Amino acid sequence: MNKANKLFNEINNNTLNNEKRSVDIIEHYTSLNVEGKLKVNNYSLYTILGVKNNAGIVSYLRGQDTLIKLQGIRKSFVDRVILPIADLQHLVEKKENKTKVEKNKEKAEKKQNVEVDKIANKSDEKVRFNAIRTTANNITFPTLFLCSLDKSNYKFKENRVMINVMVLAEDVVKSVFGFKKDKIGVEQGGKFFVQCNFTLLQKLSQKVLFNVKVNRTIEEEAENESLEEATEEATKTEFSEEKANNMVKSIISQLNYFENNEAFDQILQVENHIRSLEDYNLTLEDLTDPILRQNKTAINLIGSIAVPNSHKVELQGNTINLLQDSLYKKYKVKIA
Repeated sequence: MNKANKLFNEINNNTLNNEKRSVDIIEHYTSLNVEGKLKVNNYSLYTILGVKNNAGIVSYLRGQDTLIKLQGIRKSFVDRVILPIADLQHLVEKKENKTKVEKNKEKAEKKQNVEVDKIANKSDEKVRFNAIRTTANNITFPTLFLCSLDKSNYKFKENRVMINVMVLAEDVVKSVFGFKKDKIGVEQGGKFFVQCNFTLLQKLSQKVLFNVKVNRTIEEEAENESLEEATEEATKTEFSEEKANNMVKSIISQLNYFENNEAFDQILQVENHIRSLEDYNLTLEDLTDPILRQNKTAINLIGSIAVPNSHKVELQGNTINLLQDSLYKKYKVKIA
């Protein structure tokens, strides 16, 4: 068992342990790079990226305009360098070109060999292999980031990576570490080292290696995921007036965000959805029925505003432009 293999096999279900082991693995791979040994056959980080030396790593990766392209580069580096060096070739993701007959035959054979203890052991093994592959994916860009630096600008200490922030861009330092470079007193030789755990190193790597567009995509995806999780958590539990009132505050804040950013299409979609809520709109109709019976006046409630219903016209459109088209078509308005 080589050193990389040993480190990967220490990955388990303990988050803190995995963070420390990830730093150890990165230290091992960066050492191999310094020694010129971070390669398997004809593949190295330089041949995979198509750059001559470490000076070209950052510019090449920042030139990738989508997250999908960067994920493709990561997969290539993991499958061709990281896993093979650790004798973990069996975890390399391969495309299966089996025919339907071959797949059916394989399924039939598996059914014939079902044993309860084998199922449990195979499940445990799959979980462990997934954890190892996830770790390999997670260490890729931190490893490439460190390999892009001169070895004098980083060092490892007690499961931490010490980074000389003076070689980083001002906006990166401010975004990741929260301070300005001109506010710190540099050490001898114009260097100032800051400790990074694995999580912080991942964040720093993305800021350095990914361009603004990709970083914005990652941030938006994280925000969307967080919003979806919060919404799911709030709506799956039992209803209460207090929780509903707190949700109203959140919804109002989001609508104000739309308004302030002129997201009128999105506001219209919310308004149209409100008009489609069956029970709510039936309740409003129940409120106006007595007016119709006693005063012979049809009233339509739009929120807290009552308007005559005699000339009500249903229009189609889930965006402002489509609504305008529907409105002008109905009333025969010509646009110059």
